[in-house]
Amino acid sequence: MILRFSQVQIIIFLFVLILISAPVSSDAQSSANSKERVGQTYIDVPPQLRKGTVKSLKKYVSELLGKKYVSTGKLYTPPFEALADNMYISVTREKAIPIIAGGVSSYSGTEEGLAAALYDGSIRLWSSYPCKKLRLPSGKGAALVAYAPGSPVLAATDSKGDNLFIYDLKTCSRIPGDIPVEHGPVKMMAISRTGDWLGLIDSFNALLSGPSNGPLKEMSVLEGTPLFLGYTPGQGILVAVEASGKIVMWGMKNLSRINSDEVAGGPFASVRMSGYVVCLRRDDGKEVYWDLRKRDLVKKSEALKESSSWIYEKEGSLVYSTGVDRWKVAEHFGRPLFIVSYSAKEKLFRVRDLDSKTRYYSALDGKEFSEIKTSDWKFISPKNGVYKAGKALFRLYDLVCQKGAQKLYCRHIEGKGFYLWWQQAGDVVDRIPHPMELPVRESILADQPAIWTPLIQGEIR
Repeated sequence: MILRFSQVQIIIFLFVLILISAPVSSDAQSSANSKERVGQTYIDVPPQLRKGTVKSLKKYVSELLGKKYVSTGKLYTPPFEALADNMYISVTREKAIPIIAGGVSSYSGTEEGLAAALYDGSIRLWSSYPCKKLRLPSGKGAALVAYAPGSPVLAATDSKGDNLFIYDLKTCSRIPGDIPVEHGPVKMMAISRTGDWLGLIDSFNALLSGPSNGPLKEMSVLEGTPLFLGYTPGQGILVAVEASGKIVMWGMKNLSRINSDEVAGGPFASVRMSGYVVCLRRDDGKEVYWDLRKRDLVKKSEALKESSSWIYEKEGSLVYSTGVDRWKVAEHFGRPLFIVSYSAKEKLFRVRDLDSKTRYYSALDGKEFSEIKTSDWKFISPKNGVYKAGKALFRLYDLVCQKGAQKLYCRHIEGKGFYLWWQQAGDVVDRIPHPMELPVRESILADQPAIWTPLIQGEIR
């Protein structure tokens, strides 16, 4: 009996074991495959970017910007009549930063050609060459990558950082032999656009440069903390930037120093370069722009002429920023509702606003006021969007346009942005008096006109 019971237990155990080891469903597999898992780290690359071409990179960014940010279609197309009373949209200003990839340890390049080193030991590429993904031979995570748009050569280090691995992007293969780094790990490195020249800074702050296939020659030892190393777009002038603001330029023909400058305003925390303009950023967020050709500071607007966008790493994600503000549109379900009360004693309006905050306005000048405790609040309702208290008329929101039998209204809240909603109209007409502009009220007095703010694409701040 005991033996028979043990056999039953064994059979049940084997059956459970088979169930556990059975393959998962195709849905679960496809879900798992949407992200490449390495330990507990997920390497996130949107499917649209896996072609590895510059065209796919630009198309992805363009589509993402188009989906998120304001356009005439998004602003002036009314919803179905059944939804009009149960939804509204918000328009807020933000920097446009679509995410290109996650799990990124470093990157190199621009939207014209980009490489990203990932924690899983692979390197993603968006270039004019057929090579879209590389893997380091060491099996360790990729730490640094050196690449420039148009370069047929790429250099990378693994997490140990004491060897350079050089790749030929035309054949998508590693060039035999490694370039040893005597004082590893490598702090930073760069490659020229032609792929001919390679520069790096080692753990001793020594600056080395030479042909991309080696050998490298020590050119200098940096006195300060290095923040950036890169090449100019032409035949290649090597640029090294320190935290103090010191910028040194080196010529590759004779491997000799060309000049050096000190940028005031440091110490700086990070540096990026586009074209011939270097952007130096402090810990407090303040940025200064230095033109290498003029050897002088320039305005941000001039810097954006060199490049209207920047790519940078932020908290392990590779992001694309247009460098300017854009107006983001978001839809919200719910009935837009104001609750308005009036105190005759204090000559004050109390408004329970669209963002669920309570605000107070003076009935004398129509401007926002501080809260006052009083007990004579009386609810009031609007007529055609206008509130009446005594003989005075007040308006919290303004008409933006009318499309057919629906009117679009807008309320601006300082620090939050614009809130818009549609209401049924008594007549049928199409009119947009202020195209691509939204109203801002400095006073809720009805006889005080709103200031119309243009929704320009690319406001520099």
